[in-house]
Amino acid sequence: MLNRARLAIGATLAGAALFTTMVIGGSAAATSAGAAMAPNQGWTTCNNRAAYSSPRIVALRIKEVTYSQRDIPDYFWSNATYRTDIEKIVCYESTYHYHAAAPAGQYGWYQMNRSLIQSEGVSWGEYWSGAYRKPAGWYQCLAGERYILRRYGNPANAWAHERDYGWY
Repeated sequence: MLNRARLAIGATLAGAALFTTMVIGGSAAATSAGAAMAPNQGWTTCNNRAAYSSPRIVALRIKEVTYSQRDIPDYFWSNATYRTDIEKIVCYESTYHYHAAAPAGQYGWYQMNRSLIQSEGVSWGEYWSGAYRKPAGWYQCLAGERYILRRYGNPANAWAHERDYGWY
């Protein structure tokens, strides 16, 4: 996912204050395949503080999805490093704003495009708006964690790629 937009929001979601910054034309825009990029301010902030500044709702949704889906290993949540790496990815991609939208067509916490969302077994409507008894963030975590598992095997590998190339 390209990290091209960060949205400014100071909102409260389920009691968790979200304080984020605005960056347009993010760090990954000019990265070519195989070329590592220097970390930017967003990367540094997310790497150093994600686990401490992550809104409670993000961690709650990651935990709910991990434990309720048979295709996502429990260690995605029970391993503190993996859990933190998922939070870092969400921080870097969307600054914890579940309705973040990038100009290139990536959306939500995990900045996934519509075809990728659907390839992970989640409809666009579920991902963006939620569905009966499950909020949008739940489906975003479902699609994001499935993608991380399928493409990288675990969250540490996904975060390493995000850190090195500016996208995962």
